[in-house]
Amino acid sequence: MVHLAFPSQVPAHLWIEEGIATYVEPIARAQAGKMNATEVWRQLIDGVPKGLPRSGDKGLDNTHTWGRTYWGGALFCLLADIEIRRRTDNKYGLQDALRAVTFSGGSIEQKWPLEEIIKIGDSAVGVPVLSELYQSMRATSVETDLPGLWRKLGVEIKNGKVIFDDDAPLAAVRKAITASPHYEGSFR
Repeated sequence: MVHLAFPSQVPAHLWIEEGIATYVEPIARAQAGKMNATEVWRQLIDGVPKGLPRSGDKGLDNTHTWGRTYWGGALFCLLADIEIRRRTDNKYGLQDALRAVTFSGGSIEQKWPLEEIIKIGDSAVGVPVLSELYQSMRATSVETDLPGLWRKLGVEIKNGKVIFDDDAPLAAVRKAITASPHYEGSFR
């Protein structure tokens, strides 16, 4: 269903289509009460490392492996969601940017340039996170300190169980990602 609400992309940008679906679907299930946050974070901790750049990586637009397409795209979405929430004090997240694209007429029936989608998303959340992140990851291999990110979010797997640390610096961001969305009715 996530694919239906996002404009079609050229082959170089399939990572965003697949990455959004990989990232958003479990979060949507959690928000609908069909999956708990523990399972969402388990899937992210287990899956996101598959999207990290490998030797010879030339960025998301130029590296079309399975891991970079699905999980590299999901990593982009995770990093964008965290940064949007951090910069807006949890007022907005990636979901708000994606909703604005859909409200602007974006759907699988449309073929829009990724740059236009990013512009709409950034405008909706009021910070240029998507454009900045895309510029940094599109043609360059970018290292991400996942263990450090998980610590800041306050999530880890210990003895096979997902453990949350609500005192972690970004614990409020982690909680907001899987919380039921609030709707204000309009975008900037």
